[in-house]
Amino acid sequence: MDPALSYRERHPNLIKILERPVNIGIQRNYYETFEHCSGKFIAWLDADDLWTDPEKLAVQVDALESDTSINVCCHRVRWVTHDGEVERERYPSLAAGRYGLPDILRTNFVPSPSIMFRNGIQRDLPAWYLDFAYMTDWPVLVTAALSGDILLLDRVMADYTLTPGSSFAGKGLLYRDEMDAKFYELIESALPSRWHRLARAEKGKRYESIAYLLRKQGDFAASRQAAFKAIRSPLIMDNCGSKTKAVVAAVVREMQWRLKGRRTASGQ
Repeated sequence: MDPALSYRERHPNLIKILERPVNIGIQRNYYETFEHCSGKFIAWLDADDLWTDPEKLAVQVDALESDTSINVCCHRVRWVTHDGEVERERYPSLAAGRYGLPDILRTNFVPSPSIMFRNGIQRDLPAWYLDFAYMTDWPVLVTAALSGDILLLDRVMADYTLTPGSSFAGKGLLYRDEMDAKFYELIESALPSRWHRLARAEKGKRYESIAYLLRKQGDFAASRQAAFKAIRSPLIMDNCGSKTKAVVAAVVREMQWRLKGRRTASGQ
């Protein structure tokens, strides 16, 4: 018998199975799953990740029950390969404590198998969430941080599995930066105006990184395009030094590449 079916057979009052006759897309599947949750809090576990501490859920529920200004409770995890090798004992390396909207806007430091959030937050997600298949958790965390804090506990209670070919782990830094840039393009519509500058500055940093990575790959024209996006994304004085360097490096390397190509074509 399928393990999920056997769990439901043993615990029919606890286990629900949402069977999909057709593929509805990853984001819609997440959202509809959230909407079927009837408890006060939703704990996140997907893919090949594992919860490793029997007290995990109780500890997180206690934290959320004790303070209504906390919307998300998370904790440290181990990074483990699909073969069981531990790549990192504790992640993230940030200090335990409370974090707010600017922190989660700058980077998604919350491991997905550590997330527990208040049920109902998902209903405030922007409409584009259902069509943005590249990220499932970061938009939820930012939405939660609009009205409450994120609490990071100093306790390792899950394994995050580094599976080759998974959403981010197997696709490299360039893919990650491109998806981050797309995220910042979208998330601005869900933010109060006072946070737009931060989102644009972070988007500019991602384009700087994209320009550098493309330049390393030898795609100089695309690197130049990314560098100019880095210039245009934030306000004119934000990231001024780094984005100027990105543009200069991209343009110079493209010019050198084109000159080299002309010399080769002319037999010089």
